[in-house]
Amino acid sequence: MNSEMAGQQEAPEETLGGRIQLLRAAHGLSRVQLARRVGVVSDTLRNWELDRSEPRANKLQILAGALKVPPLWLLSGSRADAEVDFEVRLNETAQLTERVERLLELHQESAKLIFELDAEIRRLQSEIDDGAS
Repeated sequence: MNSEMAGQQEAPEETLGGRIQLLRAAHGLSRVQLARRVGVVSDTLRNWELDRSEPRANKLQILAGALKVPPLWLLSGSRADAEVDFEVRLNETAQLTERVERLLELHQESAKLIFELDAEIRRLQSEIDDGAS
């Protein structure tokens, strides 16, 4: 292949097949693994990735679910898509909620320790006061 032809090739994320390949790799899935999840043979998935064919609507929906992106993003590649932004924010919200819950658990544990320490200090102070009398 000469350099002129190489310069004319599309970036992988500019085609449906390229987006499928990128996401499959990002999820650490082999072609066979993803094909099984979608319910197709690996040759079918290979044809999608090479842009030789496209999935039907029902398989596109399953494929998008397996790759954790909206079907519209798979088709268009639009990063400005509101669904993609919504999913990212939903994921961030879930992560923050988990962190807040953990912080509340730690707060409760530390409050319990403070009360236990306070009770122990009062007991010791009482013993000191009683011994000094």
